[in-house]
Amino acid sequence: MAAVLVSAAAVQLAVAQVSVDVSNCVELTKPEERLACFEAQVAAAGNAPPAAGSAAPSSAAPADFGLPQEKDDDDDKPALPPELNAKVAETRETVPNAYLITLDNGQVWRQTQPKYGYVLRPGYDVRIYATKIRSFRLASRQLPGYIQVERVR
Repeated sequence: MAAVLVSAAAVQLAVAQVSVDVSNCVELTKPEERLACFEAQVAAAGNAPPAAGSAAPSSAAPADFGLPQEKDDDDDKPALPPELNAKVAETRETVPNAYLITLDNGQVWRQTQPKYGYVLRPGYDVRIYATKIRSFRLASRQLPGYIQVERVR
């Protein structure tokens, strides 16, 4: 079972970093049915057209803000990207106390470490900023503290 989940997760990341909901697949009892369900979900997500009607970005941050960048050999440490200010459009709990966060500008971020009590709601204002060690933090004025996040798309 774990190998199937890891394999599905690897395929998910390879297909343009799309999000796949496999909650129905996990409930299947036969391994071959589960695998077929995982593969069907991944294939459907990989073939889905980009979300239409995305709202305009709510900050001046570049569209690639938070995405992995290729490192120049000439440049040891590129400058930190600017921060991003946006509103939460949607959240989905992926594991207990960790969420997939869709912003009003169409970007999708994944909480990398579960944190009890930090529950974002649609409409919350958020600020995403890079740390000195090149990870990203998301903070909301409506909640105390911050969470660690990574950009999915």
